[in-house]
Amino acid sequence: MRGLLKTKLKRVLGTAIALAITLITIAPAAAYAAENPLMFTVNQSFITTSDTVDATFKYRLTPLETGWPMPEGSTAEGYTFTLEGDDSVQLGPLDFSKQSICKYELSQVIEKEKQGYTYDKQTYMIEVWGSPDGRVEYAINNRDGTKSELLLFENSYKPLPSDPKLMTDPPVKKTVSGNPEKPGTFTFRLEARDPSWPMPEGSLGGVKTITVKGSGKGEFGTWSYAQPGTYYYTVSEVNAGENGYTYDTEVYTIIDTVADKNGRLALSRVVTNHANKKVSSLTFINKFSSPLGGSPGGGGGGGGGGIGSDIANSLTGKPGDGPKTGDDTNITLYIVLIVIGGAVAAGSGIYLAAAGRKRKKEGR
Repeated sequence: MRGLLKTKLKRVLGTAIALAITLITIAPAAAYAAENPLMFTVNQSFITTSDTVDATFKYRLTPLETGWPMPEGSTAEGYTFTLEGDDSVQLGPLDFSKQSICKYELSQVIEKEKQGYTYDKQTYMIEVWGSPDGRVEYAINNRDGTKSELLLFENSYKPLPSDPKLMTDPPVKKTVSGNPEKPGTFTFRLEARDPSWPMPEGSLGGVKTITVKGSGKGEFGTWSYAQPGTYYYTVSEVNAGENGYTYDTEVYTIIDTVADKNGRLALSRVVTNHANKKVSSLTFINKFSSPLGGSPGGGGGGGGGGIGSDIANSLTGKPGDGPKTGDDTNITLYIVLIVIGGAVAAGSGIYLAAAGRKRKKEGR
């Protein structure tokens, strides 16, 4: 009996000693974990050029198994929180007194992607465990398994460029008054106030030119805007100094107001003339007068005129009073021939009459 009792006492004593050792080992670790709970820091970066867009984004921390430590306020879906602009938040405290590995996923909640936004779709894998010496350790991995030092989400907003198909492109309308023998070629210039501003294809240094032959129309083309703001352009005719033409000196101003409309830039355009009056087209009128002088209709005062003047000018080769077309030249020639013919006929008549009188006298 005495031997059996000693054996039982040894077993009880051994169990007590083992329990004491376990308590000595675990209790400090649990106490350390409770006094130093784990806090996750989540960072957000938001890049934008607009001060009026929504800068708030939603995130969720989800445990891969139920029962693992979670921040206060968690639900069955996990712990959901938001960040605005460039901001950060600490998640916790999380009590990891248990010496086991806990795994979590942290990702952005994108319920519906909005136009103009770029979302960070990274999913972080977080592993947390308590070590035997009471320390709480964790590791962060990216979706592809590579390690990460930070829990960082980078979002941005930039509106889509304006649609060039929606841009009103007012045509250049060219009219020539007068009667030139052949149509002239006229050049028009589109110029941006700032050479760095958007321009149509074919531009150089904030300038584009087009040509119109005679009376007709031409267009500079359309372009797209990538930044909101107000943009100014001018349209004018280039005075090429072509002989006989008086050039239109009108200068039109194009004012483009570009604003963000639900993630896309929208354009509002106004075109004004030199008097700041709104117009719907860029109209230029050039006047042509013959370099030889005179008026298209012929005749009139001043330096003489009329048929006699035209005949004299035609005979001498001197310029007349107005621009001559091919038909006008033919008419003048006919008149000259008629006058010459009349003079010859009159001279012949006088000569024949004189000869007749002479014969009569001789016959006597």
